Amino acid sequence: MSRLPHLANDRTDSTGDAGSGSSRRIHARLALRRTISLLMADGSARVGTTVDVSQLGLSLSTDKPIAPGSKCQVRFEWQSGGAPESIELGAKAVYSSYTSPRDFRIGVVFTDTKRVPAFLQALMGDSAIASLQNTLDKL
Repeated sequence: MSRLPHLANDRTDSTGDAGSGSSRRIHARLALRRTISLLMADGSARVGTTVDVSQLGLSLSTDKPIAPGSKCQVRFEWQSGGAPESIELGAKAVYSSYTSPRDFRIGVVFTDTKRVPAFLQALMGDSAIASLQNTLDKL
C-alpha cells in the first residue's frame, strides 16, 4: 500500500507540543482493540490492549503504570497463513493515567517514524485502512 490515511486536522500532536499550550491533536485517533506487548528499556515486558491509534502514537490499557519519558518497543504479533509474524516499533510514554484498579491508560508517541506505515498496516490490516481512507475521502 503506497499511502496511509491522514487521520485528522487539528494543530498539535498528542503531546500537546505546538507552542500554544494546546492539547489538541494533529491526527485523529481510530478506536482499535488489539493485544500488544511493550518491551521496556530495562528488559521487562508488559502486555496491553490498544484503545486507539493515530499516525503519531497510540493509547493502551495495561495493569501497571509506565513513567512518562520511558522508552520502549511496541510489539504486535499476528498469524499470517498459519505462520507467526511480528513487528516492533520504537516509542516513548507521554502519559500514564490511573483509570481503575489494575488498569492504567498509557499514551505513547512513536519514535521510529520510518517503521510507522508498516506497523499501522500490520495493526489495522489492509481492509481497515482502505475503509478508513474511503471514509476520509468523502469528507
